[in-house]
Amino acid sequence: MRAAGFACAGRRPTMALMSRHATTFRPTASPSTDLFGREGEVAAARDLFSSHRLVTLTGPGGVGKTSLAAAMETTLERAFTEGTWFVELGAQRNPDTIAETVAMNLGLSAAPTVDAEEQLRRHVAGRSMLLVLDNCEHVLPGCRRLVSALLGACCELRVLTTSREPLRLTGERVIVVRPLPVPPQERDVTVGELRGYPAVAMLEARAKAVNDQFEITEHETSAVANLVARLDGMPLAIELAAARLRSLPVKELLDRINDRFALLNRGDPTATPHHHSLDALVRWSYDLCSRDEQLLWARLAAFSGSPDFAAIQAVGGFPPLEGSRLLDALDGLVSKSILLPELTRGDMRYRLLETLRDFALERARGSKDFGHARRAHVEYYRAWATHTATGFFSPGQADSGQRLESDFSNLELAFNGLFQDPGRSRDVLELASSLRFYWITGHLREGRRWLERALAVDTAASVERGNALWIAAAVMAMHGELPRAQGFLREADEIARSTKDPRLAAHTATWRGQTALTAGDLEAAQEALEAACRGHTDLSDAEGQLISLFLLGMVKSARGDHQGASDACREVVSLSESLGETWVRSYALWVLAFDAWTRQSLDAASELAKQSLELKRGFRDDLGTALVINLMAGIALDNHDPKRAAELLGVVAALWTLLDTDLKAFGPVLASRYEAIERAVRDRLGDGLFQRIHESGRRLEPGRRISLGLGSTDTAPEDQAGAVAESELLTRREREVASLLAEGLSNRAIATRLVVSPRTVEVHVEHILRKLGFRSRTEAGVWAAQALGGEG
Repeated sequence: MRAAGFACAGRRPTMALMSRHATTFRPTASPSTDLFGREGEVAAARDLFSSHRLVTLTGPGGVGKTSLAAAMETTLERAFTEGTWFVELGAQRNPDTIAETVAMNLGLSAAPTVDAEEQLRRHVAGRSMLLVLDNCEHVLPGCRRLVSALLGACCELRVLTTSREPLRLTGERVIVVRPLPVPPQERDVTVGELRGYPAVAMLEARAKAVNDQFEITEHETSAVANLVARLDGMPLAIELAAARLRSLPVKELLDRINDRFALLNRGDPTATPHHHSLDALVRWSYDLCSRDEQLLWARLAAFSGSPDFAAIQAVGGFPPLEGSRLLDALDGLVSKSILLPELTRGDMRYRLLETLRDFALERARGSKDFGHARRAHVEYYRAWATHTATGFFSPGQADSGQRLESDFSNLELAFNGLFQDPGRSRDVLELASSLRFYWITGHLREGRRWLERALAVDTAASVERGNALWIAAAVMAMHGELPRAQGFLREADEIARSTKDPRLAAHTATWRGQTALTAGDLEAAQEALEAACRGHTDLSDAEGQLISLFLLGMVKSARGDHQGASDACREVVSLSESLGETWVRSYALWVLAFDAWTRQSLDAASELAKQSLELKRGFRDDLGTALVINLMAGIALDNHDPKRAAELLGVVAALWTLLDTDLKAFGPVLASRYEAIERAVRDRLGDGLFQRIHESGRRLEPGRRISLGLGSTDTAPEDQAGAVAESELLTRREREVASLLAEGLSNRAIATRLVVSPRTVEVHVEHILRKLGFRSRTEAGVWAAQALGGEG
């Protein structure tokens, strides 16, 4: 109901008006489609109004705050007797005239004797209504004053604002709107998986709106995943990029996206001015920052990824941004949503979106101030990496491993920066060597690339080169290039002799022993490792002692010296516990488990393997995890559980693919025993059932791999277990299609039943056959009739 005498111009905006100032809104799209996975955020914000009278959506420009506010307004309209009112402030320039703008949008006629703020207070008094103020960041003082006055005048009023920074009023509830989730970059995903990510769903929907022939194919999955990641999952950037897909294929657009500010310049002509292009949007944000905030923003472009405060202080905290001025500027950038704070394992990090970083680089490149920041960045990460390597075997080991993962992009930036100074070639070698724990836990490909570059830039005989050589040998051996690894070790031995460096000699001996084990020469391996152990013990080098001893335990187990294997690994466990480290301890426990398994002490092997795998929870040690889970598959097989073994082997297959290596790289002793496990499991289950269960393990989410290894070995009755394992491989839609296959329907008939295209059904059928290991639609239909029953 509306009071007599008031016009209805301020009533909830029409769809046409909404499309003008909500960049991700389309009149033909339903709110749920337009939200792309954010329905939960809408519901959560809506529920907040039961206990909060002011809710503010914050986040960087283009993240979709307006779309969320529009969806909330639509959802809440019936909850207020006086309805909902949407006021766009993007074109507003004077914070002192906010009340006049709101009054005009609510249809209140100007009154000569009453100012607009008082007029609004009288109007809202006693009314149950929702007022939405969109784009408040540039007129915050006026919004803050008006909202405070209106909330004080009416307890039934609710206010929803969107802004790059909060209003900072008492009782305000702030919701940070983050970019849309994007697919992982470290592994390939199918078209079906890809569409499950909101950023991809939005890209596809918007691309189809301008090009009805657009369709994501299996050949484009990697390019699409990279594209939305390069766009930071930002709705506005995706919107602008999708417009380009009218004339450019995805791969071509991805190749050109580095010049994103020039490329993404065709926004909605009816949008507010700062939404016309990506460049205009970012400039709008920049102009709202203070001088100190702009300076820190420029310095932060020296980073990649999400630095912590210590790094920001070291790199950006030089004059004039020192002490409290740095803290104030940092707080200002967080408040304005330029920086997105992220809490990771208790460590606060600050993410600058790539789009905002690129903008800062454009402005800062070539300046003396930015040059200073870049040099400080290189030195900070070089020193940090060296310190981390030196203190890695300590109680903080898991945190160090996590930070190596989190800061890798910054370490790579620093590594590349060192190449700019010809006089720092030994620092290049040192930095590449300092990341050895990162390389050998699961990043062999990157390690090989870094070490090859470092060794090529400085060929003079030095201890730094010698260290890089033995580390490169370890990486090469694990990557399956044994001859190159042995060549690197021969050169490292020569440098150790010429420099008379005992530590280098001992580490070279350790990895000479490891490569001999890989080559199957157990006698030479034991001789080298025993010499290495003596050298490391004389130097009190914990790293060398721990690694040499567990490798020696493996060699002794392979030679049948079970007591010797136990003694070596127990010594590792004891030393490890005294240091508070867990990484090498997990490998020693794996060797003990392996040795127990070879002696068919299955209970002991199972317990030791679980202890080893449990310790790996604190790391991302894909290589070690693969070795332990493969052993667990052998234990499961010998415990008469081939189905569990097949699923575990699927996990192992996924890890080897991720690592870009395989069992052959670990020598005949390990490879022959582990490969025999798979042959035996396949023989017991048959190819079809083995393939289906193996695929279930292979497609398991990374976070569940270790949980599967540590889970119960109990199985369900055979038929039931098989049906569950198989059906869970399929998505809900794929199960529907499989059930209709059981009815004998053609693709076209299924398409008609499900109201989709025949091509979509064809893709689903292909996925079903591949996932379940069937060769024909008939086989899949027979299986579906038994396993799914009437589910479809």
